[in-house]
Amino acid sequence: MADNEAWVTPAAAITDSFPDGLKELSPHAQVNLRGDIGDSSFAEAVKSATGIDLPETPNKVATGKDFKALWLSPDEWLLIGAGEATALIQSLEEALAGQHVAVNDVSANRTIFELSGPYCHQVLMKSSEVDFHPRVFAPGDCVQTLIAKSQAIVEQVGEGAFHIYVRSSFSRYVGAWLAEALAEYGEAG
Repeated sequence: MADNEAWVTPAAAITDSFPDGLKELSPHAQVNLRGDIGDSSFAEAVKSATGIDLPETPNKVATGKDFKALWLSPDEWLLIGAGEATALIQSLEEALAGQHVAVNDVSANRTIFELSGPYCHQVLMKSSEVDFHPRVFAPGDCVQTLIAKSQAIVEQVGEGAFHIYVRSSFSRYVGAWLAEALAEYGEAG
């Protein structure tokens, strides 16, 4: 299992130059979960291990006490929480023993940026083909897309705040792209 505490991402080299409204978050536990949501024993086992009813509706987020689950596909979710993934994985593996599932620690796979403020929707619409207008994308929504030609998961966490999950290897590039796009709206740091 990965040790999150000592991580330094490629984006760390440029975060001091980020404008207000953009920051890189500290590492979080990220666990990829695959299974059959139609199987009640799977859904019940996940709930007993996490306290979360997995979202069945595409592109939705379910939030529990310690973790949240982002819908990625009909049989795939990304579980996010503070701290290490080890305890979550152990709990899931025990609860799901004997079932046909996949539980993988992907904590080292993605960097999380937080984009917030009055121009966050415009910055995202400038950076992706997805319509992030508040009429169609709201808190509790998530989507897999491209941000500046890089794979990303975008989650709206509040009225004017998004979490953007990008591959760590692309974090410096995407961070610089978002910073430049935000600076164009006068949000200089």
